Amino acid sequence: MFEFTLFVFDNWFFSVPFFLFLVLYFSAEMKRGGKRLSHIELTKMVNKENAILVDVRDREDFEKGHITNAKNIPYKDFDQRLEELNKYKDSPIITICAMGRNAALSAEKLQKHGFLKTYVLKGGLTSWNQESLPLVKE
Repeated sequence: MFEFTLFVFDNWFFSVPFFLFLVLYFSAEMKRGGKRLSHIELTKMVNKENAILVDVRDREDFEKGHITNAKNIPYKDFDQRLEELNKYKDSPIITICAMGRNAALSAEKLQKHGFLKTYVLKGGLTSWNQESLPLVKE
């Protein structure tokens, strides 16, 4: 560890831009697709604002367990099935996937098509399961 610290200080002209790049990259990734919601915020938004849940996992994973009333539009089919969500353009839409990456990309696509209220479940269904919250199985 000492050698690493010494290297960073000796090569500060490489280290500073690299660390700056990392900070900017991760901050941009965290903003992609809209605000990240915790499971508590998701529940409140569904109950109080009638938010629409869109699960972008594959059909097989969706059938193994999903959040109640979630609509399944797999990420690989998202571009072709985007028009299914047009009637919800003024409603909050929360995208969900296994870990959060595909949900963020899907929410970003929604934003590009004029959806203003897009959100992403922070940590995806992995975090939902860690809290032992219920899933519906089909």
